Amino acid sequence: MTRIAAIDLGSLTVRLAVAEVQEPGKFQVILHRRAITGLGRKVAETGKLDKADQDRTLEALRNFVGEMARLEVARGLAVATQAVRQASNGEEFVQAAQEVLPVPVRLLSAEEEAYLTMHGVLSALDPKYLETGPILIFDLGGGSSEFVLVRPEAEPRFAGLPLGVLSLSQARPLGDPPHPDRVADLKRELHRSLQMFYPHYFGVLLQKPPILVGTAGSVTTLAAMDQDMREYDPQRINNYVLTKQDITDMATLLAALPEKERAELPGIEPEKAGVMVAGVLIIQAILTATGQDHLVAIDAGLLEGVLAEVAK
Repeated sequence: MTRIAAIDLGSLTVRLAVAEVQEPGKFQVILHRRAITGLGRKVAETGKLDKADQDRTLEALRNFVGEMARLEVARGLAVATQAVRQASNGEEFVQAAQEVLPVPVRLLSAEEEAYLTMHGVLSALDPKYLETGPILIFDLGGGSSEFVLVRPEAEPRFAGLPLGVLSLSQARPLGDPPHPDRVADLKRELHRSLQMFYPHYFGVLLQKPPILVGTAGSVTTLAAMDQDMREYDPQRINNYVLTKQDITDMATLLAALPEKERAELPGIEPEKAGVMVAGVLIIQAILTATGQDHLVAIDAGLLEGVLAEVAK
């Protein structure tokens, strides 16, 4: 079988997926790799990708190239997202990544990112949700949040917000442990932002609250935490339902602990402990703005969407 690869140059994490093409458009993933490199760590502060963060990311890509060679990948695609879009030296980094990688590197627009993420999420979502009503998919990334409204017999509606777990954590440091007043201020600000954003782009199109489907690291981490997951299993994440009360309880816990203690909680990768308070606060604001009392977690998204495109 032909083997293909997708690489996501994310603001916080770079990821690789290798798959075998079974027929045009159909594939089976055989390898996942990722490295938390913090590529967008300094963008909010300086407007640029930091050299050390770039070097760390390029080294991770060299490791990916070794895996791709070992598995004899025939073709693939690497995509860059919000941190690279926003950085004044983003194009230079794309060129540097292209010198390392044997596959094309594409800088995605926000809409292209949302479109590919939508296809990846829908590949893992239980079909029953598509039958019961409109779905609002959100991808909570390191540098931005992308939203897609999926409705029967209608074109998808895309919109994005420059709110990401890494960029927000850098721009609005909460302290370690988080200071309650700073947490409360940020929570109010996020609720105001989402209460303006959601009705304008999506609420006017809907008669009832949409089914809320979330993907990316903060969502999947909360789903893993809620299951006390000691060893990460994406199949236990896909279609796992998190209630608003579940998320409120975890938000309270996360905001009460210093980063070192958050990193020791079941379900949290230590490298993500520093951004999880921002992540859970954004998710709470999304739930409130959409009028939903739960969300469906999916561990599939941009990578799977890219694989589907490469597999055509």
